[in-house]
Amino acid sequence: MAGQRVDEALQALGQAIARLEAAVTAREARQAEASAEGDRDDQDRTALRQEYELLRNDYHELRQVVEQVDGRLDGTVARLRALLEG
Repeated sequence: MAGQRVDEALQALGQAIARLEAAVTAREARQAEASAEGDRDDQDRTALRQEYELLRNDYHELRQVVEQVDGRLDGTVARLRALLEG
């Protein structure tokens, strides 16, 4: 179960990174085509900030899952040690 949550969180993080890369690529393409950048730069900054926020939220979610998994693994190791020592 914990492995599945880690996989899901990693998948969400990968999707967020892909969205961020797509936003950067789109911005670069628009920059190459555009002669006037005023309004587009503002829109690009807004889009990049939104993508950053999504990525940051996904990172925090992944971090929580990893902390849960780590805690469960520590508990399992402690129980195994107790069984082996007992």
